[in-house]
Parts: sequence; C-alpha cells; structure tokens
Amino acid sequence: MLIKMSTFEVTSELYTETEFRSTDTGNGNAISKFTFVYPNQRHNHQQQTSCVVSEAERNGEQAVLKNGYDKHKATENRSQRESSAESAENSIEPEEDANESEDDCASEYDDADVSNQKDSGEMKLHTAPNLEQPSIQIDEDGDLIVERRKKGAIDIEHRKSTKLDLVGLQIWRGALLLADYILHNERKFKQSHILELGSGVGLTSIVASIYAREVICTDIDIGGLLDLIRGNLERNAHLKNPHCRVDVSELDFKVSYQDYPRQLKDQLQHVQYVIAADVIYDDDITEAFVRTIVSLLLELPKLKAIYIALEKRYVFTLEDMDSVAPCYDYFLRYFQKRNSRFGVNRWKLINVCMDFPRYFDYEKVKDLVLLKICHASK
Repeated sequence: MLIKMSTFEVTSELYTETEFRSTDTGNGNAISKFTFVYPNQRHNHQQQTSCVVSEAERNGEQAVLKNGYDKHKATENRSQRESSAESAENSIEPEEDANESEDDCASEYDDADVSNQKDSGEMKLHTAPNLEQPSIQIDEDGDLIVERRKKGAIDIEHRKSTKLDLVGLQIWRGALLLADYILHNERKFKQSHILELGSGVGLTSIVASIYAREVICTDIDIGGLLDLIRGNLERNAHLKNPHCRVDVSELDFKVSYQDYPRQLKDQLQHVQYVIAADVIYDDDITEAFVRTIVSLLLELPKLKAIYIALEKRYVFTLEDMDSVAPCYDYFLRYFQKRNSRFGVNRWKLINVCMDFPRYFDYEKVKDLVLLKICHASK
C-alpha cells in the first residue's frame, strides 16, 4: 500500500522542550522569538566563552557549563542573587588553514565504516585528539572574571505543525545546531559565500548572514515557503552584515544541475560553503539531496566544504531486532554508493566534533549530528 507523505501530521520536538515568545499571525502561522548569545570573539587564536563557578567549585570541586547559552543564563541568574558574580572562561577554537583542517576533533568515515554499520550498529570512527580543556582566569585581585554576554534575537514566522511534505515550514533542532556552529566559527565564515539547501523558514541563513558576504537561501516553492523566507529575512535584516547580499531562489533537489536557471548557476560559481539542516527524513528526498550535493561538489570551483546537520531518529524494527536510525543510515549508504561509483572515493565524509558551545536555547540531544563533506584531496 502506497502512503503519501502528505498523510502524516508532524510536529517538531523543539516546540515541546523550549518555551518561545510567540504571536499568532491569524493565517495558521506563528512568529516566535529565538534568543541567542553572541560568541565572545578574541583576535588571537583563542575564543573565550564564559562559565559560572559555584561555591563548591571555589572549594576545589569542578563543574564546567559547556554551552554558551547555559553559561549566559547561569551568569545572569547568579548576578540577580549577588552583587558580584564569579566566573572563568577559556575555550579554544581551532585555527583554520587553507585545507579546511579546522575541525581538529572531527572523525572520518571510511568504506568499512559504511559497509559494516548494519552489523555493528555503530560507526567506527577515527578520532583526532580533543581540544584543550578550559582554564580559569582571575583578575589582579584574585577574583574570578565574569563577562556579560551580548544577547540577540531572531523573529521567525513558522508553523508549529504540518503535513510531512511541508516540514520546511517548521523549525527543527538541526537548524539551531548548524546556527551554533556558524556562530562559533566567525573566522571560517566571515566574508564567505554560502549556499543553504532546504532553507525552510530561513533561520540558519539569517545567522549565516551575520558573518557572510553572500548567502543564497534555497528551497522548493511550496506552501508559500519562499515568500515566508523573504519575510523572515526582511524581519531580521538588522542582524546581517551590512555588506552581505542575501538572495532567495528556488532549488528543487529533484531538478538536475544542468536545468538550473543561468542566473543561479552564475551565483553558485562563487559559493565556498554549502549548508543544510534537517533534510534527511525520506528516502526519495535523501537520494535527490545526495545527487544535488554530488553535482555541487563537481560543478562549484570554489567549494571548500558542505556541512549537514541532522538528528538521528530511532525506530525499533523486527528486521534488525534493534533500534535503528533508518533515514540516517540510508543517507550514509547512498552517499557512499555515489562516492565510490568509479572505484575510488572522491570525497571525505567527516563527523564534526560536537564540543562547540550552544548559543541558542534548545536541547542539544546526543542524537544530533553535524557532518562535513569535502574533497578527498583536502
């Protein structure tokens, strides 16, 4: 029996775990305020992020808040209780080089990893050393240093529930994970040219526009999605880099690169980074998405890397007698099939380390994944 995607009503988990300030628009949509804290950038080769130190920590016990948003809220709450809060900060950001090797703690999938995943249940990863641990900083009087973090907010019009074929009208955790990664890597994305695939309501593209020189937001033109993106971009225009150009264009994964409009093809020639969030949820769309990124890897001369954020969604199957993430697994298998179709791997698929801070308010669950694809020679 064939079941159409439009049969299912789905709701993002994000709406149940976090309270947003929302206003109904009267057309079935809502406008919600997504708050975040700006990274504390340093002009040397380190990026500082704050953490609150409790009374117990000052007595020798260690407890580090790993997420930027948590650190900001903890500092804010403590400042309401005490006239002088005490904290420390020091988080290292790996230095970027010309070969895109900035993801120092990333892990790379190899052929055996993909082919053996069904038997082992887990990918075998080749993991590089972790980043340095945070250290405490104190002032000349011996007091722990507190830094107040600058806050921002993005107002997004979106749906809180849709049929499966209109999930782009909602906001999912992967978009916020990718937004966190962009915020944490200003030096990588500053003045760059970025293409977002499956932009949805445009949240991640808005974050990218804070640093980038050009952002191209793309999605299919269904359910008024492209107009919704345009509205959200205009609503948050004050956040973007004043020199950043932001365009909205239709890009259907099921349309081949050769059939793209000439104007879009010309724009894509400058793209250095491709980003995508939460586009892996249906096998047919996954295949079309993989064909799209393969075309971009072949056709875009300046492309350095593709970043894909997604959430593994587990189901129990009788075939496996285990909980598996079928959409994620299918993506890995299909990408590897396309990657090795000529007997050699042309691209690397890398699992990016997830220890960067959380700047947005959401639950950074363990099943969130950030993947990086780049040419095998890099």
